[in-house]
Amino acid sequence: MKLALMDAWRALRARPSVTLVAQAGITLALAASLLVGLLALALAQTDASIPEPDRVVTLDFMGNPTFQRSEWFGAAPVFFGPALKARGAPLQHIARVQGGGFTLRMTGGDYKMVGLLLPDPEIVPLMGLRALHGDLEATLRQPDAVALTRRAVTMVWGDLPPQQAIGRMLTDHGKNYRVGAVVPDFNSRHPLQGNEMLAGIEGHANTRSAEDRNAIFMVNGRVFARLAPGVQAEQVGGWMRAAFYDHPGFGDLPKEWSANGREPAFFRALTLPASRFEGESERWTQIGALGAACALLLVMATVNALNLQSAQLLQRQRETALRQSLGASHAALWRLWACEQGLALLMSGASAWLIAWWLAPGLVAWLGLPAHTDLFHPLPWAVLGGLGAVVALLLPLTLALPAWVALRQAPARALQGRTASEGPWGRRLRQGLLSLQLVGALLLLALTGVLTAQHRHLLHADRGFSLDNRLLLDVFAREGDQATFAPLVQAVTQLPAVQSWAFSDVVPPWAGLGTVTVHRRPDQATGPTLSLHHVTPSFFATYGMRVLAGDPYAKTQGEARLVVDAESAKLLGFATPQAAVGQLVLGGAAFNLPGDAPRRIVAVVAQAQLQTAREAARPRGFVLSEAYSQWLTLHAKDLPRLQTAVKQLWQQFNLPFDYRLDPVQTQMTEAYRQDGQLAGLLGALSVLAVAVAVVGAYALVADTLRRRRTELVLHRLHGAGGADIVRQVALEFRTPVLLALGLGVPVAAWLGQLYLSGFVDHVALGEGLVLPLLLATGLTVVVLCVAAWRHTRLALNLRPIEALA
Repeated sequence: MKLALMDAWRALRARPSVTLVAQAGITLALAASLLVGLLALALAQTDASIPEPDRVVTLDFMGNPTFQRSEWFGAAPVFFGPALKARGAPLQHIARVQGGGFTLRMTGGDYKMVGLLLPDPEIVPLMGLRALHGDLEATLRQPDAVALTRRAVTMVWGDLPPQQAIGRMLTDHGKNYRVGAVVPDFNSRHPLQGNEMLAGIEGHANTRSAEDRNAIFMVNGRVFARLAPGVQAEQVGGWMRAAFYDHPGFGDLPKEWSANGREPAFFRALTLPASRFEGESERWTQIGALGAACALLLVMATVNALNLQSAQLLQRQRETALRQSLGASHAALWRLWACEQGLALLMSGASAWLIAWWLAPGLVAWLGLPAHTDLFHPLPWAVLGGLGAVVALLLPLTLALPAWVALRQAPARALQGRTASEGPWGRRLRQGLLSLQLVGALLLLALTGVLTAQHRHLLHADRGFSLDNRLLLDVFAREGDQATFAPLVQAVTQLPAVQSWAFSDVVPPWAGLGTVTVHRRPDQATGPTLSLHHVTPSFFATYGMRVLAGDPYAKTQGEARLVVDAESAKLLGFATPQAAVGQLVLGGAAFNLPGDAPRRIVAVVAQAQLQTAREAARPRGFVLSEAYSQWLTLHAKDLPRLQTAVKQLWQQFNLPFDYRLDPVQTQMTEAYRQDGQLAGLLGALSVLAVAVAVVGAYALVADTLRRRRTELVLHRLHGAGGADIVRQVALEFRTPVLLALGLGVPVAAWLGQLYLSGFVDHVALGEGLVLPLLLATGLTVVVLCVAAWRHTRLALNLRPIEALA
């Protein structure tokens, strides 16, 4: 075996270019597949520090009001925690968890809001949490104590040893808290990741009221529990349903939600491993699509290696015959070639692993995953084992057929210098394999075009508002802090560069449902359900929304002012937008009940798609108020100059808050970030697929010229012109091109249509589907021409004397 390995190594070194070309495609395809596999594993795995994660469940809730069923939230009203305890449900360590924020002053003097986790003390034994220093469970029982991660200690005190943080004081919004424990940083696989601090759910750090924590239809946190022995996760949903119906607030829900046996909500429990797949449907769709593309690329690269291996062994017929004449058996030749190909594949696998390791941090950052996501820690044995299995499978796939064809040749003829070709069936097989490569390249190119066209449409389509030259200031303050940053707001809004500004609780395209309420005319018992938002009157001018009738700045006689869109005015029974202006409507009740709060319609605006393109448009209303709201939007012609001015003012006022200052267009980009990432990654894979197809086409043309060299020269001797020679070479591609078009175009059209159907608003089919298919087809033909050009020129330059060779 040692001699065979040494012989194989010498053979590889004797043909480095052939080995490089054959294995480069496999290496890149394996590296791409590794990255996708590592991403999938990182998103699917649960932190190993949690005891028996498959016995830990999180309660899940799906609202089913009459106006629109929600999705599964991956969360639930936290009242289920004490309710299930009171009912004696066979669950252990039931722990409520709510989220919040804590503003820390960094070592450099700036303020930063970090994630604050608000759990019950039972979370400690449930999740197997441990404190590096201090007592975590005792800290969560004290109302004025907090626990910090090691990362948070470094943020606040720099190089301070973590144990010295115990007992130190922190201040947030005028309240003092004592550090009672330091815990390890949560990794990206932990269900509590993304938080740097912990405090008790019943402590002072929780700004939610006890009434909120007992609300029946407010999805305000998560509830974790451990299943008792013999209990299955499927049983928990029934216990949740019983607790829901027994809740005192159930009687306040609209009767029609539960009339005639209708379920007002649905309930289930998910184990921690199962919960890793919930709530990230777009991400898993992205990974699935990339996985399929990588598999296709790997198939193409394997076909390419198979073709090149066939050509290489046919060119080595004399060497093979010499070995046989010296006594080498078929088994010995199989062993030699297996060693050669095995060494090459092992180098490809090792190189793919190094490429994936090198690219992993950049890919994690580009995909927007948590910065501490480490794809290689802990060591992904499952992915490593998968890589070994794929490499082992590639050995027979790339060697069996070429070796069988090579061993069928007669040694005596090869020793006489009369080498044989693989025959007509070999040629047809090579054409069929090239067809498969072209189908893959065309498919990836077409889908890249479809996704790119849709992504451009998502970013630039007219949706009834404008985001250009709009700047968003988001101050991470609480409801009672308006007076603190009022001087800053006054200074910012008086900057000369500011053309208009508005407060709002909505920023496109993240409108979602808003506050869903029924509005009706006074002479009606009920009316349409509107998605309601709170904005200042300048909101519509700031976002460039068209006012159809009325004036958002108009005053009323004490009633709340309401602006509705054209669809809402129609549903309220007004024939025209003008007819709705000045009319009184009633609304404002919770749980989609008809309310009695009077609201005067002062204006009607054109309907705008404030939601993402995956959501259907909803009738919307806007309650007008001069009060500060969550977001301040500034409109200016010179956005960079305004951004610099606002930052300078912030430093001048030195407010104890964290803030975000971004162009509003960033919100649109973020909404469709994963779509753009998928288009970009498919584009990269398409480039690799095209490169593989080029090599395959190049190899086929080279083989054609080698086999038909004498035939082409004889054609020239009998008067064939250059066009005839080109036609003869082009005929080799007729079958692969027709098969590629016949298979690739329909499949690409079907997949493209399937992708576009996931959007309520998508690009026109002519631009978003037909044009990418045409461009992909044209590019595939161009790639073939480029691959064939060199050898076609050689065929045209063949001299008649070569017919005698």
